[in-house]
Amino acid sequence: MPQTLSRAVTRSTASEVRRHALAGGQSSYAPCHIFPSADGAFFLAVSNDYQFAELSALAGQPQWAADPRFASQRARCRHHEELVALLRRHTVAHLTEEWLAALRWVGVPCVALAPCQPGG
Repeated sequence: MPQTLSRAVTRSTASEVRRHALAGGQSSYAPCHIFPSADGAFFLAVSNDYQFAELSALAGQPQWAADPRFASQRARCRHHEELVALLRRHTVAHLTEEWLAALRWVGVPCVALAPCQPGG
């Protein structure tokens, strides 16, 4: 995916997620969370089964896409906390930039988060 298109997808999806959160409704993205990496953190928002299958493969867990708890967007929303906990165990194995490059390559909207500064 060209980098400019990737940025447009990320901006569009991030604003959509923000609109859902501000409206107080449940987001239709799952997983949609901040994840730790080996050197920081990043945010991702999965909006369909293809993106989830790609994320699962990148995490080294392709079987998650067939797991009844995660096989559909609705199921992932119901089991969001469990899914986030599982993913966090795998996201810490790689650097943020490695995750971003891989996620963007397969079309999963994501963004790096700046580390918190002491006293800030």
